[in-house]
Formats: sequence, structure tokens, C-alpha cells
Amino acid sequence: QDSPRVGERYLVQEELGRGGMAVVYRVLDLSSGELKALKQLLIANHERNRDTLQRLFEGEFRTLAELDHPRVIRVEDYGVDARGPYYTMELLDGGNLTPRAPVPWPEACALLHDVCSSLALLHARRLLHRDVSPHNVRCTSDGRAKLIDFGAMVQMGPGAQAVGTPAFVAPEVAQRGSLDARTDLFSLGATLYFALTGRPAYPARSFDQLLEVWSHRPAPPSVYVPEIPPGLDALVMGLLSLDPALRPRSAFEV
Repeated sequence: QDSPRVGERYLVQEELGRGGMAVVYRVLDLSSGELKALKQLLIANHERNRDTLQRLFEGEFRTLAELDHPRVIRVEDYGVDARGPYYTMELLDGGNLTPRAPVPWPEACALLHDVCSSLALLHARRLLHRDVSPHNVRCTSDGRAKLIDFGAMVQMGPGAQAVGTPAFVAPEVAQRGSLDARTDLFSLGATLYFALTGRPAYPARSFDQLLEVWSHRPAPPSVYVPEIPPGLDALVMGLLSLDPALRPRSAFEV
């Protein structure tokens, strides 16, 4: 049986991930012979919102193409076939952060420094990622990290719906409050906490559990990993403040 193709040019080799809105494949680019990642919108599942979703998907591609940052996944080609719109990206060689945690604190700092660098660029354009989490931090074989999956990206401002990974979302997301840079920085802090300790700071599996888990202040990372320096402890706990006013104000500051 022949492998399926996307847009005639891309031969599907393996499914890398799937969500409610899109699927990501590893593909062979038949025109160049290179392996790439390809993300395709699953419009068959969302026929009613088809036009809106296609517009958002194309906007996601255009924004990523304009960002052009070494710590943001690089996008390449946009197209549409019978199953819906798709775009190709560089195929990253490493896995995500989830199975690697806990990692030694200098390594955790290096990886999250890369993520923070990409957030600084995003926030300078008044954009929010909204799903900074270990699953969306891709570690590369040269010891660096790239931020991936920009499907939840929005402009800063009022939050219309709760989007993100529950254990890593800021309170203002769940409470439909106003969102700014500090919203992503809370998620960055939660991701750094997980990278350092191998456990979530606020262990919620659903949005319904958040009020309960937020009622318990997490122990500082050094409780689990004594060699973590006091300055790093303080930074992580500041990022995890439930009140945005108590967090660092910008990714540059972090």
C-alpha cells in the first residue's frame, strides 16, 4: 500500500502528534529529498467553523514566517489540498521536555532561557503563545530548546476562552481576565518548575481542578533538589505568583 501524500509533494512517513484541530506528520519532501514536519488542519471535523479555522491557521503560518527567530520552530511552505490547509516546518531531532525532567538546574536554565528569548520576541509584537508547557518545548541534540505549537497564539488583551494545558495556565486565563506578557511568564515558571523537579507546581488535570490546586502554595524547587541556588528558587516562585502584579513584568527581565 502506498503511503499517503499531502499536496502531491509530501510523502507521509509517520504521525508525530494529533490534537482536536490539527495533525502533525513526519514527511519526505519529494522535490528536495529532505525530511520535514507537516501540520495539517483537520477541517473535516469542524465543517461549521471551516472558514474561521482556515483563516486562523493561515494567520498562524504567516506570523511564524515573520518571527524568524533561532529559538522558534522554522516554517517553510504553505499549501491546501483536498483534506485542508497545511504547512511544513523544520523537523527537530530531539524530544520534548516532558520525559527528560528532572534535569540538572544549569541545563534547565539553559533550555528555558531559549524559550524565554523566543517569548521576548513574541511579546514585543503583543502576541501570546498561551500554551508554554514542557510538551511544547522541543529539546535539540545541541543542548538547545525551541518553542513549538503556536496554534493557541493570540493578541494580548481580554481572554475570551480558557485555552492551554491546565497545570501550566495562569489564573487570568481560567478566569477569562486580561492577558499580557505575564500570562506566558506564569506558564514559563510552571514549565521551569517541572524541568527542575519533575513534578508540576500546580498538579491539575483539568480546568475544573484549578481552584483547588491554586489554594495550596507549591514548595520551592529546592525542597526537592537542594542544590538549586536561592536566586533560581526566588525567580521560579515569583513567576508562579497567582497575582500577575507579583510576577516579573517581561521576558527580558526574566
